[in-house]
Amino acid sequence: MHTFKSFEMLALNITVPNKSKKSLVSLTLVTVYRPPGPYTNFLIEFADFLSDLLVNVDKVLIVGDFNIHVDSANDPLAVAFKELLDSCGVTQYINRPTHRLNHTLDLIISYGAILTNIDIIPQSDDVSDHHLITCTLRTAEISCISRYRQGRTITSTTKDSFVKNLPDLTPLITFPTNIESLDDMTRNMGTIFSNTLEVVAPMKLKRINEKITAPWYNNTTRALKRETRKLERKWKQTQLEVFKIAWKESASCYKKALKAPKAEHFCNLIENNKNNPRFLFSTIAKLTNKQTSPDLGIPPHLGSNEFMKFFTEKIEIIRDNIAKTKPQSVSEELVSTVTQKEKLESFSPIIQEDLIKIIATSKPTTCLLDPIPTTLLKELLPAAIEPICNIINSSINLGHVPGPFKLAVIKPLIKKPNLDPNELGSYRPISNLPYLSKILEKVVSTQLCTFLQNNDMHEKFQSGFRPYHSTETALVRITNDLLIASDKCNISLLVLLDLSAAFDTVDHKILLDRLHNYIGIQGQALQWFRSYLTDRYQYVHLKGKSSYLTQVNYGLPQGSVLGPLLFSIYMLPLGNIIRKHEISFHCYADDTQLYISSRPDDSFKLSKLAECIEDIKHWMTSNFLLTKRKYYL
Repeated sequence: MHTFKSFEMLALNITVPNKSKKSLVSLTLVTVYRPPGPYTNFLIEFADFLSDLLVNVDKVLIVGDFNIHVDSANDPLAVAFKELLDSCGVTQYINRPTHRLNHTLDLIISYGAILTNIDIIPQSDDVSDHHLITCTLRTAEISCISRYRQGRTITSTTKDSFVKNLPDLTPLITFPTNIESLDDMTRNMGTIFSNTLEVVAPMKLKRINEKITAPWYNNTTRALKRETRKLERKWKQTQLEVFKIAWKESASCYKKALKAPKAEHFCNLIENNKNNPRFLFSTIAKLTNKQTSPDLGIPPHLGSNEFMKFFTEKIEIIRDNIAKTKPQSVSEELVSTVTQKEKLESFSPIIQEDLIKIIATSKPTTCLLDPIPTTLLKELLPAAIEPICNIINSSINLGHVPGPFKLAVIKPLIKKPNLDPNELGSYRPISNLPYLSKILEKVVSTQLCTFLQNNDMHEKFQSGFRPYHSTETALVRITNDLLIASDKCNISLLVLLDLSAAFDTVDHKILLDRLHNYIGIQGQALQWFRSYLTDRYQYVHLKGKSSYLTQVNYGLPQGSVLGPLLFSIYMLPLGNIIRKHEISFHCYADDTQLYISSRPDDSFKLSKLAECIEDIKHWMTSNFLLTKRKYYL
């Protein structure tokens, strides 16, 4: 190592055996102190120091007080220093204040080393005006680290073994005479499937490997990077044109070698998850650096019972508050009824061929309530389709949803990445339902959507939960109307209304009344929906532990197939209420956008908008929906 005038440093090299104990792994620890003052020499010397260091070692950890305000985007030294670190391919981990004056001066820089559990602990002034920084350093090779969990080994031969060990399914293909028989038949099928799976693929303690954060970065690209840095250093030392050309050629080869496997990796991810919008949006956010914070998971102090209690009490409190302000009677102007000539009295049974198509095109999601993995179930369709089809058709004919299909496992999902994960209010409950229950819902949903479409019962300006409609159609329509108004020299006012826990406060009695009197559903079809909404139960499962069981008396399960469609039916009268005031509007699920355009001196439309908002709030309260107090103008 050279001696430097602009900063002080102390280096320590540690060599340890790797996991296989057949070779040695070295780690260089460096402490740095840069005194305040001119920085031109520091940038030159530190660049030379890094170039020399990274060429000769595999892993480096640099810590120290750099006296550089890296938190300041306008500091020339901070900008130049960050560019230097980026050019050398090192990682700087500290992004929070490390000094009592709220500046980030103390840094941790690494190359080839993985750091976790980084924490910054403020100290009293008697100890130091700098904060204590702690972290965990992995000293093993950058390879997969093993951990263990309970799991099953599903292979290409599992399907044949499963079919071979499957008991006689004849009792499951006879039509049940009553709802109790249907419930028993559904439970028996689940028991048979789970017992057979335990025989062919028993639960075992499995070792799983932690994925490398950059799987496209391999030994080849790592070697090319080192060679590129080596040539760069040669050129800086000699200033010879031959080394400059060699350095640029090597850098070009390195970029190409890195780009191809990275592109292939993300192409495979997108192709394998093309039917999973949530994963695709998450992947795009990572590629475009739009993520506000990493997924830190649910904190250890929040357990399943705490979540279950919070979710239950939250809805009870909201409904109690609504009940206190709920009018005893509703104005006739706010009561919207439709005399529907066409009636839907029953759902048609489905044939096995159509059921196979629905199952084949559905997402292979699996939850704790499924007796076997969904991917395996899809492979077993030739052997299992008959009892599955019998249970679904029996449910339709009897107007009863089997009890096992009305149990949900709640998964707490944080609403936004920037919310505090320690607060229960930052999470929403997502219902994980048995896979076959969602297939049953899909069969009913398909027929209900056809009925609504044929009778023009959809809200014209609802873009949520409808084919060929999306947030894009809502945005385009509203933006277009506002731009047209602007071209006419009119001013526009846009009001955005939002609901609090909209899906969770839906009143089942009101929903059934809406299905019957507004849509025209009656007879066995209405009885099926009544069964679907009653006697539902749920519990939270978190970190291997389940909460107590609670009955679902209100709301629609988020994560179900029918939930969004039923919610849009629940909201159908709202459109006619807004139209009575001649106000333009557009909806997406529970979000409602109201907007007016007029001449600057026209106050009449503004008063009509205010009256419309009051009627909307009145109707919402009457239907146990709570509008948030904040409006966006």
